[in-house]
Amino acid sequence: MIIAMSLFGTLGVFTYFIDLPASIIVVGRGLIGASFLLLMIYIGGSRLSKDDIYGNMFTLICSGVCLGLNWLFLFEAYKSIEISVATVLNYMTPALVILISPIVLKTRITMNKLICALLALFGLVLVTGILENGLEDINSYGIICGVMAAVFYTGLVVFNKQLKSIGSYDRTFVQLLIAGLVIAVYCLFTVDFGTLEVDTTSVILLVIIAVFQTAVAFTLYFGSLAYLDAPSAVMYGYIEPVLSIFLSVVILHEDLGPIGWMGAALILGSTFFSEIWSRRKERSADNK
Repeated sequence: MIIAMSLFGTLGVFTYFIDLPASIIVVGRGLIGASFLLLMIYIGGSRLSKDDIYGNMFTLICSGVCLGLNWLFLFEAYKSIEISVATVLNYMTPALVILISPIVLKTRITMNKLICALLALFGLVLVTGILENGLEDINSYGIICGVMAAVFYTGLVVFNKQLKSIGSYDRTFVQLLIAGLVIAVYCLFTVDFGTLEVDTTSVILLVIIAVFQTAVAFTLYFGSLAYLDAPSAVMYGYIEPVLSIFLSVVILHEDLGPIGWMGAALILGSTFFSEIWSRRKERSADNK
């Protein structure tokens, strides 16, 4: 789990040095990642379950579209604003899940969860820099992309909860494939391939993130879940944003500023404690 989260945490910095449109990066990550994951599945002696995939096809397509759009907006945010800010905005997902859960998942919001969600939203305001710089001096496009990445990641979480009787590797392979194919269609209408310049460094880095930060990382992630309880998995999951922010500061010399750091702490801290409280409550209910 630590290795998987660390690989995910390096994604932003790697993407920063890939001189390709965000949509092309998504297509490469999705299709190459899906192909390599399929290879790893067969080398490991497993096979895809066609019955499970067909039985969940509609939900898999919806979740795959959400995954592709999450990546598209996240990579656009990486290229438009600081990696650290984009990472923090993408981690608004737990707060958004809390807010929509009564409508979509038919679950009740506890006061603790509501407070955490509201704190995360306040942290969002601080991270964007609106209070310091005003609306005119912020990169609204990048901020919107970061928020939209969180919105579609929320959609991915919701659709994943609707999947029935399907293995983690079956689900991940189809979602990666759908994500790559959907954004590939998008590329046909938005990318001028005649003027697209591709350098060797970008291709190598794209293959690296497709193989390691996607196929290998997802394989390690799902494999580790069988050996970890939910609270431990949640805690290890926060290695990703913390490492991503750390690398953006050390390698790219980014600085959120005092207000921005406060906002990042509110978003990550509130969502972390919300997850921990929720898991502890579920464990207490199970023990009873």
